[in-house]
Amino acid sequence: MATIVTRSGKGSPLTNNEVDANFTNLNTDKAELSGATFTGEITANGGIALGDNDKATFGAGDDLEIFHTGSYSAIKDVGTGALFIGGDNYVDIGNGNLSQTRARFYDNTVELRSGGSTKLATTPTGIDVTGTATMDGLTVSS
Repeated sequence: MATIVTRSGKGSPLTNNEVDANFTNLNTDKAELSGATFTGEITANGGIALGDNDKATFGAGDDLEIFHTGSYSAIKDVGTGALFIGGDNYVDIGNGNLSQTRARFYDNTVELRSGGSTKLATTPTGIDVTGTATMDGLTVSS
């Protein structure tokens, strides 16, 4: 924390150089309103609020973007390479309040769900369909 040096008593006012030195001290302890650079971990216990179309970007070339437009939310990988989403047990994609799983990805199985139950699942030998399958054509081979 910076310390401002003042004159005690009713002496003469601070000189311009003393005022400049005090403001230089103050500027070392605050983040600029734009263009601040931090080193180390940043803690935001109350969250980080970004407005519509403001992006959280990651990578040297802002290769990963997370943002909300006001109409939809997006995670975009705009750099080289692939976007990976991983989990130790499985990865879920859910509805808006995360109360229902719409798709679940295991190591060897993928499940697509509707109404809280699995309707299509991949298996080591093909797929399992629960319910009615409607299709334009069907080719069966052995």
